[in-house]
Amino acid sequence: MAILVNIPNRNIQKLTERLVLALGQQDVFVWPNVPSPEDVDFALVWKHESGTLKNLPSLKGISSFGAGVDAIFADKELPSVPVARIVDEQLSNSMAVYVTTLINSHKLRLSEYSQQQALALWKPRSNRKGNKVGILGLGELGQQTANMLVSCGFDVTGWSQSIKQLPGVKSVTGLAEFDNLVSTSDYLVCLLPLTPQTKGVLNRTVFTKMKNTAVLINVARGGHVVEDDLISALYDKEIAQAYLDVFDIEPLPEQHPYWRTPNLTITPHISAVTNLDTALEQILVNYKNVKSGKPMINLADRQKGY
Repeated sequence: MAILVNIPNRNIQKLTERLVLALGQQDVFVWPNVPSPEDVDFALVWKHESGTLKNLPSLKGISSFGAGVDAIFADKELPSVPVARIVDEQLSNSMAVYVTTLINSHKLRLSEYSQQQALALWKPRSNRKGNKVGILGLGELGQQTANMLVSCGFDVTGWSQSIKQLPGVKSVTGLAEFDNLVSTSDYLVCLLPLTPQTKGVLNRTVFTKMKNTAVLINVARGGHVVEDDLISALYDKEIAQAYLDVFDIEPLPEQHPYWRTPNLTITPHISAVTNLDTALEQILVNYKNVKSGKPMINLADRQKGY
């Protein structure tokens, strides 16, 4: 019995060292070094290459190394075994802090004052007035973000597949409410899971419905945004500003047009980073559950895609 760590293009030394310490060297394989595929009964993955899990005859469970499972379900040759994800309150809080900080920074015009400082200009302006925040997606991350924004005095509406009961948050669902949220929000925050239904949801149709003073914040997945449509919307001033923390290709290529697009702020996928201690605790619980025939915790829904 062994666990396979299949997390390419990422420094996983600390992770594997901790797993070896907990399980023993003989029980931890790191892709592509899999000396005995038949011994692997559990796989820990993050943005793995499609098809690399199919030849593991004893595989009984898969865990994402983060909150998202879209890259796992995108694997057309994914074995028919349960898939779990990481649920981390600290991750949710980090996301809420990130989004709230961006919105407050924009309202206070902090980037403008930074530019003024470089020119030794003293030119105070009134804060931006927009106070309506629309959140697309009310999962753990969306709910925590909504709660923090409400505590800061924002008027928050959340759109999701089903109505949620959150104090101070208006919860809506359905296509008509989606359009209304898009057209009335001063800040539109995407925290949707990436599924075939939500891929490309932030597109020209949405941008033309948004206020020309509105701000887009995407902290979900790069695949939610139609890149050319967003670039055009910013050049044409259909929306005022965009903040992106996630991208189709990461790291973002040096020649990508996003780097040169006006009123676009880029951060390198740092809004909510998986806490190693929290993740390891859940990974080890699920590994032991799989070995003993018990169900894993924090299961994802294969039909829903999240």
